[in-house]
Amino acid sequence: MFSRKGWGSGSGDEQFTAELSQLKRRGASVLVVGAVRTEQRQEVSRRLLGQTTSQPRRRVLVSTTGESHTMSHLADGDDAESATTALVNYETQSRGAAAANNDSQSMESVSVQSDDSPTTAATLADLGIAVSDAIEEFERDATSLAPGELRIAVDSLVPLLEEYGAERVFKFAHLTNGRTRDADGMIHYHLPLDRDSDVVSVLTPVFDIVIELRDRNGLFQERWTINDGDYSSGWLSIGQS
Repeated sequence: MFSRKGWGSGSGDEQFTAELSQLKRRGASVLVVGAVRTEQRQEVSRRLLGQTTSQPRRRVLVSTTGESHTMSHLADGDDAESATTALVNYETQSRGAAAANNDSQSMESVSVQSDDSPTTAATLADLGIAVSDAIEEFERDATSLAPGELRIAVDSLVPLLEEYGAERVFKFAHLTNGRTRDADGMIHYHLPLDRDSDVVSVLTPVFDIVIELRDRNGLFQERWTINDGDYSSGWLSIGQS
C-alpha cells in the first residue's frame, strides 16, 4: 500500500511516497470520504487493515451502523474470533431505547456478553474507552507492537455525527487518533460525503490522510491527500476483484 508502484502523477511523487512511509512508521489517521458502493468501501478497508500483506496485524473493527457487527467479515478466515482481532459495536441511544422498550430484561442482563462477543458501547465516551481498552489489551499481549501492526477501522462516522454533532466527534477522533498513534498504529474512518462538504472540512484537520473515493463511468478511483493538501497522489484507478 505504501510502495511507489501504482501512484499517479500527484504533487511530488517521491516526497509523497516518503511521507507515507514516515506515517506508516509513526502512526497515522485516515478519513475516507466519497459516496461509492459498499463493496468499494470494503475493498479500501481491507487494504488499510493490511489484509493484502502477510505481515502480522492486530485489528480493532468498530461497527457504528447496526446491531450486528458489520465489520467482522473484513477479518480473514477465523481472525474475527482470534486474539488478534477485537470487535466493538456502537449502539446509538435511539436503538438502545427501542431495545429497552421492547425487552423486559434489565439493563444489567442485557449488557452481559460472552467472551467472543463484540464489546458494546452506548455513548461516544464509552466508544473511545472501548477502543483504548482494545489497544491496551494488544499491548499487554504482545512483547511490543511493531510500527503499523495495529490497524483500526470505523465503518461510519455518520451515526456519531447525527447523535453528537461535529464538534464532539472531532474531539473523539482527536483523542482516538492520538491513542492509536501512541501505539504506532493506523486508524481509518468512513464518511460517505463529498470532500468539499462542510462537515468534512471541519473534521479534516484532525486527520493525517484524506482518501477520496469516486466512481467514474463504472471505474473505481481514489485520491490520497496528506497534511491537508501538502501532498497528493492524484486520481488512481483501482481494480475490482
